Amino acid sequence: MSLIKLISEIKDHINFDVSLQELLDLMIENHSKHFVLLKDKKPVGIITERDILSLYTKHIDLNLKAIDFANKNLISTKSSRKTDYVLGLMLNHKIRRIIVTDKDENYLGSILQEKLIYEFEQDIFKTNIKAKDLIKNNIKAQIIQKESLIQDALEIMDKKHIGSILVFDNTTPIGILTESDVVNLAQKHVDTNMNIALFSHKNLITFDSEDSLFDIVKSMKEENIRRAVIFDKTKKEYYIITSKEILDNVKGNYNLFLESKLKDVKNTFNSLNEAVIELFDNDEEQIIYWFNNKAKKLFDIKIDKNITSIIPATKWELIYEKIRNNSFSENEIIEIEENVFQLTIIYTKVLENSIIKLLFTNISEITNTNKLIEKKLQLSDIVFENTTEGIIITNEKGEIISVNNAFSNITGYFFEEIKYLNPKILKSGKHDREFYTNLWAELEKNGSWKGEIWNRKKNGEIYPEWLNLSVVKDSNGKVLNYVALFSDITKIKNSNAKIEYLAHHDPLTNLPNRLLLKARLNKSIEKCNDSQQRLAIFFIDIDNFKMINDTYGHSIGDRIINLVAQRLQKNIRKNDTISRIGGDEFIIVIEDIIEQKNIQKIAQKILNDFLEPIKLEEYLFDTTISMGISIYPNNGLNAEDLIKHADTAMYSAKNAGRNQFQFYKKEMTSEIFEKIVMKQEISDAIKNNEFEVYYQPQIDIKTNKIISAEALLRWNHKSLGLISPSDFIPHAEETKLIIPLGDFVLKTACSFMKKLHKENLLIDGKIAVNISAIQLKHSDIYNTVIENLKATNLDARFLELELTETFIMENVEESIIILNNLKEIGVQLSIDDFGTGYSSLSYLKQFPIDKLKIDKSFIAEIPHSQKDIAITKTVIALAKGLGIKVIAEGVEKLNQKDFLASENCDEVQGWFYAKALKEEDFIKFVKNFK
Repeated sequence: MSLIKLISEIKDHINFDVSLQELLDLMIENHSKHFVLLKDKKPVGIITERDILSLYTKHIDLNLKAIDFANKNLISTKSSRKTDYVLGLMLNHKIRRIIVTDKDENYLGSILQEKLIYEFEQDIFKTNIKAKDLIKNNIKAQIIQKESLIQDALEIMDKKHIGSILVFDNTTPIGILTESDVVNLAQKHVDTNMNIALFSHKNLITFDSEDSLFDIVKSMKEENIRRAVIFDKTKKEYYIITSKEILDNVKGNYNLFLESKLKDVKNTFNSLNEAVIELFDNDEEQIIYWFNNKAKKLFDIKIDKNITSIIPATKWELIYEKIRNNSFSENEIIEIEENVFQLTIIYTKVLENSIIKLLFTNISEITNTNKLIEKKLQLSDIVFENTTEGIIITNEKGEIISVNNAFSNITGYFFEEIKYLNPKILKSGKHDREFYTNLWAELEKNGSWKGEIWNRKKNGEIYPEWLNLSVVKDSNGKVLNYVALFSDITKIKNSNAKIEYLAHHDPLTNLPNRLLLKARLNKSIEKCNDSQQRLAIFFIDIDNFKMINDTYGHSIGDRIINLVAQRLQKNIRKNDTISRIGGDEFIIVIEDIIEQKNIQKIAQKILNDFLEPIKLEEYLFDTTISMGISIYPNNGLNAEDLIKHADTAMYSAKNAGRNQFQFYKKEMTSEIFEKIVMKQEISDAIKNNEFEVYYQPQIDIKTNKIISAEALLRWNHKSLGLISPSDFIPHAEETKLIIPLGDFVLKTACSFMKKLHKENLLIDGKIAVNISAIQLKHSDIYNTVIENLKATNLDARFLELELTETFIMENVEESIIILNNLKEIGVQLSIDDFGTGYSSLSYLKQFPIDKLKIDKSFIAEIPHSQKDIAITKTVIALAKGLGIKVIAEGVEKLNQKDFLASENCDEVQGWFYAKALKEEDFIKFVKNFK
């Protein structure tokens, strides 16, 4: 069969000067599982799905050049080769694709392993082979639970070098994630911290282990998949077999091929010192299609080249003639460049193919062996005197006959002082007689002993050393010498002690860390069990610490943590434990508790210690703490539950206003559980398409025309009906599910605005979309906007993004970059809920802001609240002074609208005009608006 007919029809090549992102786009567009990089029509590298998986796992920047990450060790073949030869290349080199070139080495295409399985001697599948024949030696499939993150799956696949992983719901497989899926995720820049269940394939095709291989391969071909999931009912286990395993394991003609290769291997590779080259006899030429590492070191060798690239053509013709006539001498000598080899030939016939093994034994190396031995002897003397380890050599009686310089440097003894003495003079006295008895027993039994021992220097100082003690015997087993090699490990011991301390203590405060805390807490619990007493866990968190860190820097923040630690230590007893478990969190374990009022007194005393501000340099910090308390055994019987419940109580104290303590109650866990349930509910709602976008019109107050609309997310819960955004948005932000939700809103809103334009509605109107701080922090909002504008064909000038003050103020430098990039492509930018965050007038002149939105909390009491009137007037005046437009939301009454008009406000929105409307209702509203 011609190789040209086997070449894949899918486009799988591109010029080498492309980025990883461009390559990903092409792989998706052309449904290719690899891409070959060409330079002047010649293949110079290849990127496969497996490579993309590894890069995506490591979060490599996709704007980098693909060639820098491509595999450049390509296995290629000429289009004139035989199919058997291509099969051999795949098996020899454990690859699933072969690059095909013309005679000038220009790229023609690739042959995939599946093509051989489906088209090369298909009758071999018409046997009785079953799936169980392929899985009996296989490792069971890797699995991951549906609650896991994409990143977890990627790391397993990358570490295990596998191309797929099954997604389970407890013990049931519900989907599969493959390398092809990973390519899609990488191309779309999907956050790897998202839930895997959202992105795995649900249409899982599973075969029984009793199914025939023929039927499985037929289904794989029809479904265009290269992996089959097999369930073994006996073992109750799942397995994944690939096209490569089918090719490697199938019986019939291929099995004969593999069996003959194994016989060859036994005859060929007995000596690691031999260079081995395997040739495929193609009649007109003998082609190199495998070689070992020794051959690679000796020769300038490449796959798919004629053997005449190694052995001169005239010499090879003589050798080949002898091979064909079976007259080749076993001890044939051949000279190649500066080396002389003894050449051994193994010639086998596999089916209709001739395979030639060439074994080269380098005689030049043997000739030089004696010279090397002589040099090694000279080197050994140099090493003996210059090694940093001390060396003692004794005779068979145990008398010292030689030491090196390092011995003298370590012990202080010179050779002449201890010549013919016994090494016992070095004994420290720290070890008993049993220690030395065991040492000598092991030395006599094994011929060596190694371990840590304490010895004494000449000046009387004792020190630890690592000792390797060996016995040297002659050919008759008679002891000739004892050799001791040792090193002073004093510094290592000191370092280990320091490492041991650091492993169990916080380096900033020197308090016990989480590891040591748990160990002590477990002991305290055991003690309470024995004495029938109680203990209390105080979980403490510094209030508003993040603001201090962000405002004054981590240096000041670290000093605050240290001073807080010192104040906390004032109120604990010797038997109690205080620990810093990370960040600004501390835990105190109070033992020997009799009554709860004793705990309250201690907690209040700790709080009172923070009434006085912390003074640091020229700053005064009104530092307060929030504290949660759990009690053993009332709130838990183990360390984990006690800490978890104290943590829950601490968050309850935070939510209640901070600067206080609260005891743990079961209801608090219910609140936490509610959050967990809400997270799963939102995740399910995304999959079930329960979210939709409503639109509230925005009116030009002077012309009384609709000029834009704000896109607002709504949740039509399957059983609870419409849920307010204030009830689910905080949970979505906390779990980062706001990222896919925000992407959904952006795409839907842009698509709707394009639809309005097509219907000649709001021709110059804009669509306003809220962007969460989480989206800005944890996703590439710039590329997300560009992709959605491109997907919906909406001009950027018709999109307005509403951003929060909080994120802009927290990340000023990052905000400038993001906003300027968005502004450059024509997107309009507005500040949502202006005046409710950490407002700073300085950012208004730094950032390219187009509009300010006055929060509805300032509009609600107008015209009755003089304070709200003053704030609203100020915001409008400020915006006008800066040349920025201003819009007021929450306008519900005529007098509110009239006030805003009198103050020269530009735009308004609110129930006075319309609530947020569904698409069809918004279109009707626009058509009928006067």
